[in-house]
Amino acid sequence: MEDEKDEISFDLSRIKGFFKRKKESGKESGLDDDAPKSPQVNTYPKEKTESAASEKKDDEVSIDFSKIKSFFSKKDPPKNLEAGQENKKDAAEEDISFDFSKIKESAKNLFKKDKLKSSAGDDEFSIDIKKLSDFFIRHGALFLILIPIFLSIFVRVQPAYLSITDEWASSSVIEGVRSQIRGQINQQYPNLPDQNKDAIVGNELQKVLQQQKSQIDQQIAATSNFFKSRMQDDSGQTYLSTIDPYYWLRYTENIVENGHPGDELKDGIPWDNHMFAPIGRGVPPDMFLAYSTAYIFKFLSFFNANLNLATVAFLIPALISALAVIPAFFITRKIAGNFGGFIAAAIIAVHPTFLIRTMGGIYDTDGYNVMFPLLITWIFIEALEANSVKKCAALSAVNGLVVGLYSFAWSGWWYIFDFILASIVLYLAYFIFVHREELKANLSNFARQPAIRNSLIFLIIFFVFSAISVSTFVSSTRFMTFIKEPTNFARLKEVGITTIWPNVFTTVAEQNPASLGSVIDQVGLGKIFFFLIALMGITLTLSTRDYKKWWFIAATFAWYVVIFALKVQSLNTFLLLISVPIIIRVAIALWESDKELDIKYAILFIMWFIATVFASTKGVRFVMLVVPAFAIGFGIALGELYRYSSMWIARGFHINRLVSKILVIALSLLLLWPTYTSAHNTGRNMVTDFDDAWRLSLERIKEDSKPDAIVNSWWDYGHWFKYWTDRAVTFDGTTQNTPPAHWVGKVLLTSDEKLAVGILRMLDCGSRKGFNIISNLTKDSVNAVKIMYEIMPEGRESAEKILRRHFSESDTEKILEKTHCEAPENYFITSGDMIGKSGVWAHFGSWDFDRALIYNTLKKKEYSDDRDKSVQFLKDRLNYSDKDAENLYYEVQSIRTSEQANNWIAPWPGYAGTGGCSKTDNETLSCGVSGIPLVFNLTTYEAYAESAQGRVHPKEVSFMTGNSVILKKYNESVISLQSGRNLGIALIKDGESYSVAAMDSDLAGSMFTRMFYQEGIGLKYFKKFSDERTIFGSRVIVWKVDWDGIEGNSTDSGEN
Repeated sequence: MEDEKDEISFDLSRIKGFFKRKKESGKESGLDDDAPKSPQVNTYPKEKTESAASEKKDDEVSIDFSKIKSFFSKKDPPKNLEAGQENKKDAAEEDISFDFSKIKESAKNLFKKDKLKSSAGDDEFSIDIKKLSDFFIRHGALFLILIPIFLSIFVRVQPAYLSITDEWASSSVIEGVRSQIRGQINQQYPNLPDQNKDAIVGNELQKVLQQQKSQIDQQIAATSNFFKSRMQDDSGQTYLSTIDPYYWLRYTENIVENGHPGDELKDGIPWDNHMFAPIGRGVPPDMFLAYSTAYIFKFLSFFNANLNLATVAFLIPALISALAVIPAFFITRKIAGNFGGFIAAAIIAVHPTFLIRTMGGIYDTDGYNVMFPLLITWIFIEALEANSVKKCAALSAVNGLVVGLYSFAWSGWWYIFDFILASIVLYLAYFIFVHREELKANLSNFARQPAIRNSLIFLIIFFVFSAISVSTFVSSTRFMTFIKEPTNFARLKEVGITTIWPNVFTTVAEQNPASLGSVIDQVGLGKIFFFLIALMGITLTLSTRDYKKWWFIAATFAWYVVIFALKVQSLNTFLLLISVPIIIRVAIALWESDKELDIKYAILFIMWFIATVFASTKGVRFVMLVVPAFAIGFGIALGELYRYSSMWIARGFHINRLVSKILVIALSLLLLWPTYTSAHNTGRNMVTDFDDAWRLSLERIKEDSKPDAIVNSWWDYGHWFKYWTDRAVTFDGTTQNTPPAHWVGKVLLTSDEKLAVGILRMLDCGSRKGFNIISNLTKDSVNAVKIMYEIMPEGRESAEKILRRHFSESDTEKILEKTHCEAPENYFITSGDMIGKSGVWAHFGSWDFDRALIYNTLKKKEYSDDRDKSVQFLKDRLNYSDKDAENLYYEVQSIRTSEQANNWIAPWPGYAGTGGCSKTDNETLSCGVSGIPLVFNLTTYEAYAESAQGRVHPKEVSFMTGNSVILKKYNESVISLQSGRNLGIALIKDGESYSVAAMDSDLAGSMFTRMFYQEGIGLKYFKKFSDERTIFGSRVIVWKVDWDGIEGNSTDSGEN
């Protein structure tokens, strides 16, 4: 009887006249047609589904109004009902399977005649309210999972609406009105104190806003629509966000149009002729995203012939993320019940680290990097717990196929494959050890145990089918990466070890290292305690439902509290410490030969945690890979908390179990509410990086150029260039870690225009082929670079003379074909974003190959262990003296990190801001920038600042005149920047006004400074082609290369 009181139910069938509807023709017959039709997945026996009183799951609630009066008068539960018995009941009832055919049948039975009738004599429309209630209860888990799916989609589609533009427009219009009022107040009361003026302006503004509300609202709406239009195409589709989506969109379009992702087929291989201009390269193998989107688009096009592919691509991230929610729910639900599954799914849906990389418009593979690992893990768990050999084998094979699809989607597929293999091996080892007596007694019977049988079947079939599917979808070489890639990953950002060329990955934003604290903060939703809760969830998998070692749980919690309180900074120490409770618990189980303990969950998830946290400290993009393990651990912890705390609260406070459950659920959801609101705001505030300014600039290139034209710039926006211009680029976001990074960096950095255009000609003629020929002939990459710098500024005849000093006539001709050809049209882009990236491109442009060779050589073991050998190398190769060589040897050996190596090999020149100028007289300017008051003489081209030590100067000053730029250098009394580098200044003239830009002195006369800040004045080879401003005010300037370079630019040249 007491147990029955625990389940309070509403008998809704007794409420008369609750639903009344007027006559609606055709409604009744349409209900059956809309019922879902799906194959049967798993079926409950009829008697089981009908025995509600004895078979109710712990998480299901039915409500009987007749028992509401005893809502707060619950008696103590029977003393003979122990926690273990109750939990055993919960465990048995938690296994819900979905019979979709019965869902359909249930839906039909909801609507019957003679149940509820209209009192007005209308046609009968009846609903069996009791069956409606039972329907939702019976399939509660199915409806429960729809909530996080909806949340996942809802927050991710927000960028499509560009809601933030409403706030921009409101602020813009109101500030405009405020400015007008202030102007009027300044005219009427010029001598009034500012404080009084501000008060009057505020009052008048409120009056205007009230009196002219309609007109102002219209103006705000119009302004908002204008902002939106700048970030949408002609059909109203919001542009895709960030850079990489256009890489995928171009391949997807090729599949739709050509049936393969390439621009052409070369020897049967899809070939991308827009990369590594003018050579091209084969399309990378991981094209699952492009293929799947193309087929989805083709399918949807049957229903909407006018469907825009960009629209489908915009929504794909929301779809993939919603699918990732499903396995997260079922994995956690199997361990911690429906509520735990719901929490884990909700975390996946709105976790900011996952969300920010899978917003609508971010058409990229990141969603797959959460969805596939979760799906693989779910199938793995189901296979090991299958109740038949056939089911286990089938699931194992399916999982191998999913691994193959994942490898087709992302080259880093191997990490979850390795986790699964390691988990199953360790699980088998544990099981065999604790059952060793049974093994000795009868090997045959031992092998037939479900745990051993399923594990061995899974291990063999999963491995074989993974090998086959990965080799089929990609290649056998790709499959073998599961062995070597874990070690290669650690060397991803090494500098000067395997090559003398710079490693661009050290500067890619998403590859930037992260501190342990920042990783914990990002993964733990900004709260260390949440990270701790997730770890506790993982350790809770080592406790059975029937019997929990509460001392172990309490000790583990205390252990984690101490670890986080101590703020351990050492990564390896931290990862070891968080593993200690699991290691101890498994050791105890081994000692006790605990046959009931199931360690497979704990092994898999703690391994997932440790490996991905480690990876995250090497590159911030990998933080997202921690999210699935965090979500599952967090869901398990809250699911177990819900299970036990609701019971304890009910008993301790003598209230109904339902009330305690609602209380625990409410408190748990309250913890996550800030995360949801943050996710929603993130979606609303997100806007695309790409806008009409970029589109106009790039479409003009497409319209003006021939098909073989080449677009050059720094690599970041290469995917935009390829998609919108339909022209080839030198390098982009998939080829950035290649020699063109140095060459293009040098184009931007050098003050020698002939060298800059010579580098571009070399790249446009043969990309890296000219250098490769010289390097192969000399067997010396550093010497090859020096020869390249000799010939690139020269014309063909002069270059030929230089090469003939080193090579044969035939070899010289081969080199010249790749360095001094009749180059195709070239468009060079300088944009505002490159100012902030100047430290990167200038670093690679100033790369010192001699120093790179020294570091590369002296760090080899045979040199690092032999000072004399190193000294002799430096003397022979670079003509160092004994003393200088020895000092250099110790200097190199003191370098411990890749960051230190990068800094030692080349500097990081950058820009330091801009400032305004005022005329003191006809020939003198007074300017201020970076807190430095500077004086410029426009006649003598002097620049200085007064200081306590006397007059000091910038190291280099670039003066902009009518048709040229004059570079002035100082060697004494030089001003230094905070970085320790020397100050450089560029004087910028705009009509009759002047301004200045501060920078590292190496950039004062650079090509970028002259093209972006000084309008290309005096340049002969670069002609301004277009100049646009983005919605955020940043400039996009396109230059067309004039290979002949006959006439220089001047202030009167205008745009071509």
